[in-house]
Amino acid sequence: MDKKTAIITGGGSGIGFACLEKFISHNYRVIIIDYRIEGIKEKLSSAGISKEDVDIHQANVADFNELESVFTSIHGVGATVLINCAGISPSTNALHEYDVDEWKRCVDINLNGSFYASKLFAQQFLANKLESASVINISSIMGKRGTPGHAVYSATKHAVIGLTKSMAQDYATLNLRVNAIGPGVIETPMTSDWMQDDGFKNYFLTKIPMQRAGKAAEIANTAYFLCSEEASYLTGAYIPVDGGFLAV
Repeated sequence: MDKKTAIITGGGSGIGFACLEKFISHNYRVIIIDYRIEGIKEKLSSAGISKEDVDIHQANVADFNELESVFTSIHGVGATVLINCAGISPSTNALHEYDVDEWKRCVDINLNGSFYASKLFAQQFLANKLESASVINISSIMGKRGTPGHAVYSATKHAVIGLTKSMAQDYATLNLRVNAIGPGVIETPMTSDWMQDDGFKNYFLTKIPMQRAGKAAEIANTAYFLCSEEASYLTGAYIPVDGGFLAV
């Protein structure tokens, strides 16, 4: 079969890389857009992924001009999937101690980056007159619940859910479906330091009914389902993948 194409921002590590592996295993070609691209080729080789199946672009999702340049270069590909996975989790501070520049940086990457990539993807979807496509925004359990010391992260992840719901309504009749995933505590490079902290474990892991952290592949499985025809009537949804954390 002809390969479909998926675009993954932040596809070089963590949840993004797990999504890359999942989609390639289902006959997709993947375009990675990542700020840090060092070592990605080695990771692909270690995972047994052919370099022919992956196109790597270096860009900062917080810079609209950089993203626009990448999307212009891939315009003719006709990608049918966008996964907005690029994101950061900055330092933990009470709001009055928060550094303003760090706040702006988190908003730029977590929220503006998702908006920029979605805008450019929607423009290409319309220009290429595609019959269907899917956008997945990676939010968080903190997109539904505030957490001490994480005001900016929680604010951006709440906003990503709002972006998802509005965009889903904008394009529902065109069969461009838009959904969000809310990962819970997932074992990734971004959470590796947290997982070594007893305070973090006591706060989160003891509150998870399944009593374990999740795996990046479990988020990728959900992303693939949401992009498949099996989810053809599903748009504007927020799906928590959190071991039951939000059910408590």
